[in-house]
Amino acid sequence: MKRIVLNIYFLFITLAAVAQSKATSFDVAGIKVIMKPTQKEIINVSMYYRGGVANYPADKAGIENLALAATTECGTKKYDKDTFKDREDAFGVEVSGSSGYDNGTVSMNCISRFFDEGWGLFADAVTNPVFEEKELEMLKEKLISGIKQSESDPDERIEQLTIKNTFGGTPYAIDPIGEETTLAKLSAAEVKDYYYNQLLNKNRMFIVVVGKISKEEVIKRITASFASLPAKAYNPVKYTFPNTANGKLLTEERALATNYITGSFNAPAVASNDYLPYRLAVSALSNRLFREIRTKRNLSYAPYAHSVNRLMPYSVMYVSTTDPKASVEVMVEELRDLRDNGFSEEELSSGKSGFITNNYMKEESTGAIAAALGNAEVLGDWRIADETAERITKVTLAEMNSVLKKYVSTIRWSYLGDKKLAEDASAVFINSL
Repeated sequence: MKRIVLNIYFLFITLAAVAQSKATSFDVAGIKVIMKPTQKEIINVSMYYRGGVANYPADKAGIENLALAATTECGTKKYDKDTFKDREDAFGVEVSGSSGYDNGTVSMNCISRFFDEGWGLFADAVTNPVFEEKELEMLKEKLISGIKQSESDPDERIEQLTIKNTFGGTPYAIDPIGEETTLAKLSAAEVKDYYYNQLLNKNRMFIVVVGKISKEEVIKRITASFASLPAKAYNPVKYTFPNTANGKLLTEERALATNYITGSFNAPAVASNDYLPYRLAVSALSNRLFREIRTKRNLSYAPYAHSVNRLMPYSVMYVSTTDPKASVEVMVEELRDLRDNGFSEEELSSGKSGFITNNYMKEESTGAIAAALGNAEVLGDWRIADETAERITKVTLAEMNSVLKKYVSTIRWSYLGDKKLAEDASAVFINSL
């Protein structure tokens, strides 16, 4: 955590920067555009596709991520795969596609002097991907290899178990990257049909543009490249958070030097008035977990708590430890103490300055600015990202003290490691506070 004086210095810099360059939104050819001009020479353009895992059934897990990755990895009507990559390398352009829980993207980064070349690759990837069968099979093998590696990594595996335990019975139970079995079955024809007939739809798409470029140029480019895209009916999924009253301990045996544990609980939506007080509360909880578990008791190297901003948001406490019982006892005690007794003025002020510092550091990259605006739009309203630095300063201690009582009542525990130790510590894995 940075020192408060330094953070306050960054706060004023950030607020000044925000005041100089506000984002705006407008419509071009039936597509929503979110734009933030900057003086940075790097331009980021990102096409967003709404829906994420709600767009497909579990037996097609990974189809959207594969389709969007293929738009830039498997060639287009104008450029085959090698030519596309050669042009990226020649002009320092980066174009990539992927999909997560709530949305997918195709993004392009380039320096302003090569914007013509960058836009040409980006527009062709969005409108004319070919999903060449041989290249798609190679891409599938690459993704499957990544899945196997992630399952072998304890930190990634405990995250997967946390999602499974928290969101069973909802679309979030689907891994957006997919599984080896589901990816292996996807044909080039099926992926192509999914992209052109489901994703490529103005009513589920929007564009974020950040960098040194004029509004007039953006309108001209989008009109020329995307005006003819189809516009079909699209009804976003309305999520219902799963019932957490019957939270349970989910364990998976694995021979590891340390045991990985998470406790997940509810969180407010990003568009909610509770969001910023809650973020500060979870940040303070994280600091206390580090102090009590790492500094005072040396039970873990890096315990923490964090919020996950999605359409179904949640928060997680995390620890890796050889002593599950003692560590979980501390986690529960600290969470209960903060929920019941509240925070200090110092925790409020340091939390604000730390939040602003992190926000300021993210503003260093046009890609990060674009991602913040795009994600905020998916989660409710792009203005949330543009106004956060200013709004965080207005959060009161009373607001911060109220949010854990409002959202935290049930904990769902996930455990990777020695199951015998988990069983011995079963009494501390309490479900209800």
